[in-house]
Amino acid sequence: MQPPPFDLASIYKDSSSITPLIFVLSPGSDPMKALEAIAATKKRTLKAVSLGKGQGIKAEMYIKEAVKTGDWVVL
Repeated sequence: MQPPPFDLASIYKDSSSITPLIFVLSPGSDPMKALEAIAATKKRTLKAVSLGKGQGIKAEMYIKEAVKTGDWVVL
């Protein structure tokens, strides 16, 4: 069985401000370049934070700010 090709532009059409995109990643996959490219075309700032120890406060701050500005956050 082959998964469909990754087409972020098509997937983006199904998202909204209350319907986030959730990626289930396999080892070695990294959607960041595609996310950065589509964020640039949509004129959005993209902020990323890895959810390691102590990063919850930073992630929460990014999310609260993004709610106000319309920017994107990758956790």
